[in-house]
Formats: sequence, C-alpha cells, structure tokens
Amino acid sequence: MLRAKKEAVVVFDDHTRPTRVGPIAEAILRELGAAGISADHVRFIAATGAHGAMNRMDFSRKLGEMILEEYPVYNHDPFHGCELVGETKYGTPVEINGEYLSCDLRIAVGCIVPHPMFGFGGGPKIMIPGIASINAINHNHGSLGGYVAGSSPHPSTGWGRVENNILVKDAEDFARIAKLDFKVDVLINGFNDSTYIFCGEVMAEYRLGVENAKIVYSSAVPEDYDVLVLNVSSKSNEACLALAAWGQYIKPGVVVILIADDPRGQVTHYAYGKFGKLRGGTIFNPPRPLENIRKLIIYSKYPEVDPQLPIAAEKVEWIRDWDEVLEEAISIAGRRDLRAAIIPNADIQCPGDVLLHERRPR
Repeated sequence: MLRAKKEAVVVFDDHTRPTRVGPIAEAILRELGAAGISADHVRFIAATGAHGAMNRMDFSRKLGEMILEEYPVYNHDPFHGCELVGETKYGTPVEINGEYLSCDLRIAVGCIVPHPMFGFGGGPKIMIPGIASINAINHNHGSLGGYVAGSSPHPSTGWGRVENNILVKDAEDFARIAKLDFKVDVLINGFNDSTYIFCGEVMAEYRLGVENAKIVYSSAVPEDYDVLVLNVSSKSNEACLALAAWGQYIKPGVVVILIADDPRGQVTHYAYGKFGKLRGGTIFNPPRPLENIRKLIIYSKYPEVDPQLPIAAEKVEWIRDWDEVLEEAISIAGRRDLRAAIIPNADIQCPGDVLLHERRPR
C-alpha cells in the first residue's frame, strides 16, 4: 500500500475519545519510515468534527511528545478549508478537510465505543463528522438522522444499532468517496487501556470490531437500589452520554449521582452545544427533561452553571465534596442504609438488551 506514495496523513480521534493514539501512531510511523516516507512528508490531523479545537496539551496527551516535536499536528476546521469531492447516495456533500485531500496516503486511528446515533463510534465515523465540513455534518446528523429540533430520530439509529443504520451507511459511502486507505480501531477497558485492535479496510475492521464491542461493553441493568451512581471517565467531557445511555432504565424515584469531575468541563460542540440560554449550535436539539429520577446530583470540583454541552435538562445540584454528595443522598432518601448501584463507566457501558439484542427499552 505504501509503494509510490509521497505524502501521508494520519487522522486521529479527538479529546472526547479515550484512545491512546501515541503507541499506535509510532508503529505507523515506523512503517512509513521503512517505506521511505520521511517525517517532512507526514502530518497529523485531529478529527474534531464539530467539537472545539484541541490545544498543545491535548495533542501531547493523545500523541506523546516525540510526535509533537517531530511532526506537524493540525486541528480540523469544519467551517473553512474543506473541499467538495462528491456526494453520497443519501445526498450528503462529501466536503472534507483539504489538507487530508492533499495527501496520497490516508490512515486513521480511533476507537469503537457505543454511540447514541451511529450505534457504535469508530470505523467511518472518523471521516464524518471527524474531518467533514459543518454542512456535511448537519446533513448527516440532522437531515438524515433526524437529530435536530422539531424532528424525530431515524428508526434505524440508536445505541448499539449498526446494521442498516442510515448514518453508518452514509458514513461508509462518505469514507469510500474520500478514499480512506487504512483504519485502526481499538476497544478499551475501564482504565482506557486498548484491549483489542482491529485494522485494515475501514468497514471490514469496523464490523468485526463492533461484534466484539457488543460483548465487551454490554452490562447488566441493576434492579434493587435507592441511589444510582453514574461515573464517566472515558468521555468525561461528554457526560450527557451517561444519562442518554441509562436514562430509560433508571428505576423511578431514585437519586442519581453523576460523576463528571473533569477540569476541562464539557466540550464545545458547534452542532449541538449551547451558546446562550436559548441559543445553540447549527442543529441544536434541546435535551428533554429527565424522567423518573427523584434528584440529580453532579459531583465535580469544577461546577458550571450552564455547561456548553448540556448534561441535564433541568436544574440540578452541583456538589464539590464527595462526603457532601453522600450526605445529600441520605437526606433526600430519609435514611442512612441506602442501597447503591454503581455503573463505573456509564459513558461507554450500555444495557445488554441494547447492545446484544438491539431491542428498544421496555
């Protein structure tokens, strides 16, 4: 694949994903070097999609200092510098990062974890929304997927749903037209270690990875508890995902504690984020009120009055101290002998019914 190639790009997933890209990227660079592609003909692009830009600290965390010191690393810009190279079967303009298009060898690195729209992230999703224009993202997520105010999600989409998912099909066609040569995806454990690795043609490795991911991330639904603790660590700057994944399964009338203790806060999202009390991104879809739960407590040493990416639809209580969190839960319940259920990685764990059987919640 490397023969006669002159310019290489490595696209990698951004600061909302737990992938430890550095070791994988170093292995890729060794292969490029062995094929005669020198450092001044290689660049890295962060697949930020509609997310806010990464800074040097973010790049170092993802790639390591060696890569930063020896190779150029760029953010993707969804608003400028994208070039139109075609249109998918579903009408999405294939407007993609111009720097990516300037290279004749195109490699991408990411992870496969559950996703509320695509079923699972990874695979072709690194192309759209990863390095697509905001117009392409709006069409894929909004016009096709129905994830926009005033519309309903397409019935083929949702947690764990990949087969016949219209967004996945659109992304597959997008990646084909964008001529992605090689994709690397990992599965992760609760400490964000890479536990499985899949690579090759993007859809072949993605489908195999998804079959394994359905088992890896599938979790039992707790039944007998007074307090539900949802910890987010893999996607801590997208804490809303924990509530989205588990919201319909939460036992009525309980206290929910969401641990979102990330000094970065919630990621800037130019499609779905908040930019004012009543203002949002390009396809802003205001979150629905949380049903069933008695009270939502957010444990964080970094509270925000109104996070840019909403992690709840109504007023909640932010508490900085863990002992105070427990005392508040006890006070609400009216007794100290509380039964607690804990989902340690609620941002990537999903109920087994969703991932293994692709059934909607009862």
